[in-house]
Amino acid sequence: MRHAMICVYRVLVPFVLLASASACGKRENKWTTPSGLQIIEVTEGEGTLPRPGDLLSVLYTAWYVDGEQFDSYQDRSAPYKFRLGKKQILPGFDEGVATMRVGGKRILILPPELAFGSEERPGTVPANAWVRLEVEVVDIEPGPQPPVPWNEAGLEIVVTGTGLQYIDFVVGEGASPTPESKVTVHYSGFFDDGTAFDSTYFSGIPITFSLSEGELIPGWLQGLMSMRVGGSRKLIIPPFLGYGETGYRDKIPPNATLIYDIELLAVK
Repeated sequence: MRHAMICVYRVLVPFVLLASASACGKRENKWTTPSGLQIIEVTEGEGTLPRPGDLLSVLYTAWYVDGEQFDSYQDRSAPYKFRLGKKQILPGFDEGVATMRVGGKRILILPPELAFGSEERPGTVPANAWVRLEVEVVDIEPGPQPPVPWNEAGLEIVVTGTGLQYIDFVVGEGASPTPESKVTVHYSGFFDDGTAFDSTYFSGIPITFSLSEGELIPGWLQGLMSMRVGGSRKLIIPPFLGYGETGYRDKIPPNATLIYDIELLAVK
């Protein structure tokens, strides 16, 4: 959500419940998710559910749990837009709209761990703040399609002395990086079953980083050093040149072979 959005939790009061399911067989319109998010369905909406990466347009109003309004996108010239599942809004907001359809309206009650957390932000958000949101989904625009690995059929696979493998699609004619270089690349990362786990093509914005900062996995560093600007290369990185036996957070499992399709756009 917008950086200006703040909230203060003073007294936790029960939120107003709408008409619950009756013996007539109506669908339950209030529930709590395993994460602790409380949802009240006002209007179901129509159409398909959004997917991660889709661009959602929403109207919302936000209150302190004790009733004081502190933020709203109801009377502005355009709805609030964000990419679903890309950590652009509060976690509980993201979770709550992920199962909404166009025209749908919900009340979301976010506990602190799904809002601003337990730490105090002096002058803005106190510790353990709860958030109450009324949300309407106005539109859902499909996000970028997941990338697919480049087709390397018939191309030579180079195996280096370290165990890194790579395939050149375009060799490039520009400069090669040095250990002190700053490089700009477009890339997509895949597991060895072809599933994409990361890509700069989702946003259309390449990434720039310094090779000297020591943050690259060895397979990336070795693969980039022999590329030239304008080149396109597939890196096949074994676990011991990647994230090894520990993996990386919840994105990369242990002992994963990683495949990256990389375009080297610039070297400084």
